[in-house]
Amino acid sequence: MAKSELLFEVTAMFRALLKNLSQEWNKISAKEYNLTFPQFQVLFTLKNKGALKVSELAEALALTSPAITSLTDKLIVSGYVVRERGENDRRVVYTKITDEGHAIIDKIKEDQKEVIQGFFGMLSEEDIQHLRRIFSSMLSDIDYNDI
Repeated sequence: MAKSELLFEVTAMFRALLKNLSQEWNKISAKEYNLTFPQFQVLFTLKNKGALKVSELAEALALTSPAITSLTDKLIVSGYVVRERGENDRRVVYTKITDEGHAIIDKIKEDQKEVIQGFFGMLSEEDIQHLRRIFSSMLSDIDYNDI
């Protein structure tokens, strides 16, 4: 099989895996926490990178600024993030995770362990290290590594 065909097959398999992961995510977290996976990604990014402008958050998550605004509006209502004006330039607005946001991430990560185990549990530690190396290499090329 040609490399281009293999890559197409791998891409299709990866998309199927992500779709199934997302569906399992929604069965647990969307119902129990009223939190979608994109909202969790916003929280997780803010936890790892600190307060960000909407444009920075949009770039980090490969989403549009209006999409980020919509996601963060819902997170503000839930008390998981706040918007703060910049100290040096009041025109700049940062989105920052709250203590409640940190707590919900920790709770969800604990609850999602079983789902993750279900998807990856059959892999050896060596296989997981290979996946980590491969994904890190791919992500470093598109500067998406901290998500």
